[in-house]
Amino acid sequence: MVKTQDPVRNKMREILLEALSKVIGEADDSMKTDIEACDPIRVAVTVESVMFENWGRSTGAHKFKYRSILFNIKDQNNPDFRRKVLLGEIKPERICNLTTEDMASEQRRQQNKEIEEKKLFDCERSGAPKATTDQFKCGRCGQRKCTYYQLQTRSADEPMTTFVTCVNCNNHWKFC
Repeated sequence: MVKTQDPVRNKMREILLEALSKVIGEADDSMKTDIEACDPIRVAVTVESVMFENWGRSTGAHKFKYRSILFNIKDQNNPDFRRKVLLGEIKPERICNLTTEDMASEQRRQQNKEIEEKKLFDCERSGAPKATTDQFKCGRCGQRKCTYYQLQTRSADEPMTTFVTCVNCNNHWKFC
């Protein structure tokens, strides 16, 4: 492998080479010939050189980006990213502009999507704590499955306003 005068850069190249060398063992038979034609040493050196040209040493503000790229290339659950880098489907120049979401495996993207949906759902349901009761009857569907909460919306000498939501049809109403 082509060495530099910088031990940090040399270590980066070694890590990239180690990760890219795994691709041949992970590939199925249909891809073996394409992968064997690639040179993981050349790709590792090129990727590290492009990263160095764009950001300089892996210190300071760009340290996170270096780590993110190395993590995603080394990730055992992300063989597709490694394979795409080695085969040149993702050019070294483009790697520097990829987000963590772009580098993530399909499984990780699905997990992130589920987490995002859950956070959005929790966010929509947040607010004042709600109690469930059968005390109120929905005017739309006639069911008695409702949640409610109370807030002081007027002056202190006025009664609290009760906000009711039907669990069945999501009808909302309020009363004092």
